[in-house]
Amino acid sequence: MDEDMAAIFDQISDQISVEEFEERVAEKVSLMGGLCDEKTAAMLVARDLGSTGEVTVTIDKIKPESGKVVFIGKVVSLSEVREFTRSDGSEGKVSNVSLGDDTGSIKLVLWDESAELVGKEIEVGQVLKVRGFSREGYSGTEVNLGRGGGLEEVDADIRVRMEPYKISEIGPDMSDVNLVARVVDPGEAREFRRKDGSAGQVRSVILGDDTGKIRLTLWDDKAGMDIGPDDTIELINVYSRERYDRVEIQAGSYSVVRKSDLEVAYEEKVTRISDLEVGSISTISGFVTGLGEVREFERENRSLGRVAEIHVSDQSGRVKGALWGDHARLIEDLDLGSKIELVDCQVRRGWNGDLEVSCGWETKIKSSPPD
Repeated sequence: MDEDMAAIFDQISDQISVEEFEERVAEKVSLMGGLCDEKTAAMLVARDLGSTGEVTVTIDKIKPESGKVVFIGKVVSLSEVREFTRSDGSEGKVSNVSLGDDTGSIKLVLWDESAELVGKEIEVGQVLKVRGFSREGYSGTEVNLGRGGGLEEVDADIRVRMEPYKISEIGPDMSDVNLVARVVDPGEAREFRRKDGSAGQVRSVILGDDTGKIRLTLWDDKAGMDIGPDDTIELINVYSRERYDRVEIQAGSYSVVRKSDLEVAYEEKVTRISDLEVGSISTISGFVTGLGEVREFERENRSLGRVAEIHVSDQSGRVKGALWGDHARLIEDLDLGSKIELVDCQVRRGWNGDLEVSCGWETKIKSSPPD
């Protein structure tokens, strides 16, 4: 039984067994000649037993593609009501409400008349039942009331998760994430030009704790923060994204990023070469046992690229590594027997079917001469 089906069953579990529920669902699907799916059939069964058919979900289950959602959350924070002018010249209002439960938190965006409820009928500490529509917002998943949506104050005991997340608990499309982590790689701020011609700054920082590591993107003023390796930083109200099949976090304009005196344990996990798995991002450590030449090639956009081939061995095996871009130049400083550590390289299948590790712009390479 999938999560949607389980959520529907939970609302009628005091009236029917799992086995009977599944039988009735299958019967509904059969009677309708396959014109409805199992979820619709399950809602019909629930309605037959007196349920409203409205399925509430926990906040962690709400994704941008969820569409219509119903959830219950406690009001954690409120933004000010902001007035703005639309492109057609009309005036509008908007306000954000942060709602939480024991699985996470999410932003509810209220517009115009609904925004005016903030601070009057909507206050911090209230528990609200929200009927709305999810979408991808500027800072992760958010919910809008839209046409047919609504708010209802309910009497429910909702405990909001306040403690920081562990890195391993952060998934894609989460908002209002709090985290305390150690700086593994502080990165460097770089400038860029926006479409409107204005200048901005961006910085990529690698963070770690005892459950793993994650990339943090800082923008503009936050990119210029004075942070270094092994510093601990506290993040409040950041959001997550999935990029290149990896979850990352970003600090938006409402996020807080500050140094902390807390101690956070982190140790780089080194994978044995014999334990490498295709598709993983891994760190390996060993000795250089093969060196190739730097090869230049032309990309589709006619720019020149570089790649060099090396082989790395540890006590468990040997693997080929591809050093791309600026990494290719490192081969000039390597000798057979050099100690080397490849941090965050991508494991993939080579043209001959053997495993190899690809070292791109996200990879950090550390080496030292042979003893």
